[in-house]
Amino acid sequence: MSGNFLKRVPVAFVALAASVSVFAATDTDTRLQQLEQQMKQVRTETASGTYGAKTASARPEVDGAGAYFMIDAVVWKANVGGSEYAYTDNDALAAYPLSGSMKDVDFGWDWGVKVGLGYNFEHDNWEADFLFTYFSSSEGNNVSAGTASSIVPLKGAADLGGADLDFCTRATSNYRFVYDNIDVELARNYFVSKSLSLRPHFGVKSSWLTLKQSVRYTGGAFSGNTFLNKDQSKFWGIGPAAGMNSKWHLCQGFSFFGDVSGALLWGYYKVNHLENNTHAPTVDNIYISANMHRFCPTAQLALGISYDSYMNDDKQHIGISLGWETIYYWRVNQMLQIVDFASRKYSRVSEDASMQGVTLHIRWDF
Repeated sequence: MSGNFLKRVPVAFVALAASVSVFAATDTDTRLQQLEQQMKQVRTETASGTYGAKTASARPEVDGAGAYFMIDAVVWKANVGGSEYAYTDNDALAAYPLSGSMKDVDFGWDWGVKVGLGYNFEHDNWEADFLFTYFSSSEGNNVSAGTASSIVPLKGAADLGGADLDFCTRATSNYRFVYDNIDVELARNYFVSKSLSLRPHFGVKSSWLTLKQSVRYTGGAFSGNTFLNKDQSKFWGIGPAAGMNSKWHLCQGFSFFGDVSGALLWGYYKVNHLENNTHAPTVDNIYISANMHRFCPTAQLALGISYDSYMNDDKQHIGISLGWETIYYWRVNQMLQIVDFASRKYSRVSEDASMQGVTLHIRWDF
């Protein structure tokens, strides 16, 4: 009996060891499979066939159609260079020495709107959107001379009946600013750390800017006559655009954001200049067309705070942001200006235009 037991002991130890080895191997395989699955979640294969860390998506993820809608309400103030139309002089006949101040157009605050649609693709968490922007502003102001002062015109040749209009008693300016813009972009929104996400994007930008200024001079050396100067510079351009959006995530859905983008637009300028006076309305008229093609660079900046929240069991997402935005166009004002009254020579103003102000942005993912 004892002999048989002693003979069976080694066999039992071998069987036990084999069982432990089998279970250990099974547990190791399971762990390896889990580790491999986790590695697949955090790594990605590049287009070159190499491997690297995968950046987690930072875009809103909802159990819906993958589309989103955007609408912005903006309160902006336009600024246009080259809008000076007169200056005052502390002399009734605009004689030397000259002493006064320049008068130009100072736009007020006006409303605008942005409307857009977008879609979240499954491929590598890309997203694409279309955004349309409309903003317009009009400003009218005037300046009148006192009893011992005068107004010196700056627009046009200011000729009435063969004599120069050196001074007047009243100048009135009306300016119209209209901005339309379309942005089509492809982007990817991802985290680079626990609290910082980036959204690089590129696409196509198309802009329309209409600048119109009408200036009227009356009184002074030619009392009873009116000199009218009209300038128009219309721009349309299209070109590549790129930029980077950044977001610093705080807590409870709140975050700070900072966005920057730029574009280089190949555009067409339609420029017209008209002068007319009531002294000889059919003789002393001047009409000059100065159309051309030229590149126009533009840049856009935005800073502010945002809030994101999910609704309806994560089937919808709402994002709200409020920030300060600036849009700048270089040398987009190509109106004509007089540079030599004696020979009636003109040159282009070639000044910049911009918009800045508060933007309230709302995004709805569904």
